[in-house]
Amino acid sequence: MIKQRHLVLTLAVYSKIIFSTILFSHFFIAYQISIAFSQEEETKNQTKIVDSIKNFPAVVIDMKRVLSKSDAWKKLQKDMQKIESDLKTDIEKEEKDLKKEQENLVAQKSVLSEEQFKEKQDVFRGKVNKTQTKIEGIRRELESTMAKGMQIIQNEAIRHLKEISAKEGYLLVFDAASTVIAADKINISDLVASRLNETLPSIKIDRKKDKQGDK
Repeated sequence: MIKQRHLVLTLAVYSKIIFSTILFSHFFIAYQISIAFSQEEETKNQTKIVDSIKNFPAVVIDMKRVLSKSDAWKKLQKDMQKIESDLKTDIEKEEKDLKKEQENLVAQKSVLSEEQFKEKQDVFRGKVNKTQTKIEGIRRELESTMAKGMQIIQNEAIRHLKEISAKEGYLLVFDAASTVIAADKINISDLVASRLNETLPSIKIDRKKDKQGDK
């Protein structure tokens, strides 16, 4: 009798364990199915977004970014800095010579007549004005050279932009500077810069030599 009762209790406990295991397995499988379904839906949504981006007939271009990645622009800046540095050395020498001449003129004032001093003073002022004019001309020339170089680079970049747009079927190209929000996925600045470096790795702008001694 005791053995039978023990057997019944054992079967009851075993049945509960089996029932619990089956119940847990049911919920676990349902949970896994739910996760799989959610992941599938998320994948579908991401695919739709990617397809929408791929099919979106518009892109963004950042010309400042293109210039910053342009090898030609970097080299042009480096060349202009070298020219500016050399010219600055020449100008500093001229200014130093003018300062010495001014000191000598002041020292001679006591031994020169008023008319002689005025003549020397006018000559000195003429040299000062000439140097100032030369400095201003150099400044304008450097600015013009940089502007010409930038224009050449931008024109080449725009050529590549048109080719890419025609090939990929882009109907609109927005300027990043005037766009409030734009996804990086539709920004083709790096692609344009890469093409630009292939066709225009460097540029050389001929400078007009200054007749007054620009070397």
